[in-house]
Amino acid sequence: MKRAMTAAMLALAVSTAGAQTAPTREDFLRKPEFESMTISPGGDYIAARLPIADRTLLAILRLSDMGVAASLDPGKDGYVDGEQWVSNTRVFASASAKFGTLAQPYELPNLYPLDVDGRVGTPFSGTMIDPLADDPEFLLTAYCSRVLNNKCLTRVQKMRKTGLGKREDVVDSPVPDASFLADRGGTIRFSWATDNDDRQQAFLLRDGKWEQINDENASGVEVTPIGTSFDRKYGFLRSERKQGPDVIERIDLATGERSIVASDPDANPQAMVWSFDGHEPIGAVYGGVQPQVRFFDEKHPHAVLTRDLIANFPNEFARVTSASRDGRRAIVTVTSPVEPQRFYLLDTASGDIKLLARSRPWLSRKVMRPVEAFEFKARDGMTLRGWLTQPAGKGPHPLVVMPHGGPFDISDTWVYSDDVQMLATHGYAVLRVNFRGSGGRGRDFVEAGYRQWGRTMQDDVTDATRWAIEHAGADASRVCLWGESYGGYAALMGAIREPQMYRCVIGMAGPYDLPTMYKWGDTHRSKWGRTFLTRALGDDMATLREDSPTAHVDRIRADIMLVQGMRDYRVSPEHLRILRKALDEAGVTYEGYFPSDETHGFYDDKSRQKYYDSVFRFLDRNLAPARSAGGGDASGVGVKVD
Repeated sequence: MKRAMTAAMLALAVSTAGAQTAPTREDFLRKPEFESMTISPGGDYIAARLPIADRTLLAILRLSDMGVAASLDPGKDGYVDGEQWVSNTRVFASASAKFGTLAQPYELPNLYPLDVDGRVGTPFSGTMIDPLADDPEFLLTAYCSRVLNNKCLTRVQKMRKTGLGKREDVVDSPVPDASFLADRGGTIRFSWATDNDDRQQAFLLRDGKWEQINDENASGVEVTPIGTSFDRKYGFLRSERKQGPDVIERIDLATGERSIVASDPDANPQAMVWSFDGHEPIGAVYGGVQPQVRFFDEKHPHAVLTRDLIANFPNEFARVTSASRDGRRAIVTVTSPVEPQRFYLLDTASGDIKLLARSRPWLSRKVMRPVEAFEFKARDGMTLRGWLTQPAGKGPHPLVVMPHGGPFDISDTWVYSDDVQMLATHGYAVLRVNFRGSGGRGRDFVEAGYRQWGRTMQDDVTDATRWAIEHAGADASRVCLWGESYGGYAALMGAIREPQMYRCVIGMAGPYDLPTMYKWGDTHRSKWGRTFLTRALGDDMATLREDSPTAHVDRIRADIMLVQGMRDYRVSPEHLRILRKALDEAGVTYEGYFPSDETHGFYDDKSRQKYYDSVFRFLDRNLAPARSAGGGDASGVGVKVD
């Protein structure tokens, strides 16, 4: 394999030769040439998603010559979002589309069959449970058999891959709104669901009866089925712990006995490594810039090959993402912090591997900036971790701190980020900290952030900024905050809590007025959402008001830029309205960009380009060396741009 790997890497080096200048913003915002590549069960074709100007196509490519055998065009403002082979010659696609004046596409309820000879089958509704790749005729789907008290009672059915004929009922869910998991033989083994009180239940199907294997009301944790073994004797569960990170358990399908097969004292599994048929998890991924895989069985044949594969891509992560039924041919996807994904074709018998495509070949890894992991103690002694990306050249460098959105059970990771590289190749250091409440370190770390908006969660962002100034060479006089969703809240709150630390702040779609979370947006509209808000945010309106940026705008000294899609369903523009009113009344100026057709995040190419252009103009003006910390420009202009 090493000989073939070297040849592939040489080809890659040739393809990037000459691309040594820093990419432009247009380069970063340009759509990839390939979003995905998936090999057919017979090993003769590849299904690939190809974004173009106003749509995303699905193409079936012949491996023999990489020519197009068939394609599925969803039409203008239509986007193929996913694909799954169900036989040697048929692939099912899922899609989304834009409606009316909204820029955001919405998922369509149907699956769309495409054959390698170009025939497009009749779309049908339902959720695919398992394509049953070894079964030439049937697959498993789930649908809502009836609605009871606004909840769906789900039923699994076996249907023909042609979409024709009568469907055969297999099993009903044990609780409403359930998900299912089947073994490689097509036997349903697990079901699980979360109720209106945000409490999960999980079940094992034995002898035709559902047996509960977890009730969060009793256990205090979630247990989620993730796969089954090749011999169909065992299942695998991702199990939370009340204290510490999640673990991977193996459960005996006959007896229900469980044992831990992968764990780490400091971190959740970042991802799973799968057998080539995609049914059996064979290892868990841990680590940072160079991820490490812990295999459940070191002698598993796919573990041996995967270990060799990973070793040949240092400082990256290579994994088999699809394979032919016989395991002879496989698609390998390679990711890293400094380059978007690449796709390779691996011959597992000979070890030969060749580069099929770089998803965005105009972005050269040679000009990207390395991502470094860091760790420090917060003011209360809690260990925090994050990622620092430094620009080229001698420091001290201006610093952009980017608190992530969510915020709960979401984390920044080592994988490639356009935002990070866009900033770093432009001359800015970028700091991302996984403050308490973030994911990746277990349930107790997530819950440590509950009811701590604007409090210890905000202290963590402040402490990380101080760490970067004291230990990583950041310029204390040139620091800005830029965040989206919760990150937008944290950006504004940072300017309030630490008016002398941050020169400027950018808030994009932030929930700036916490009591408004109970009145506007989509979270409060469901019982589940209200339960979650009460648990994670708190329901004391006086406290929420005190922890809201809208209540303290008079403390802000930094320059402000506000960005919001005016059709945002998650964080209502009502937050923006209240904040702008408070700023106007306090005489605090700000810049703004508020497109009328965008929602929670920007989807239109022109909106995204204008957003990033506006952000970089704002940062460049505020991080000029002549300015001093805490010296917000009183001549800032309040502007609304549609």
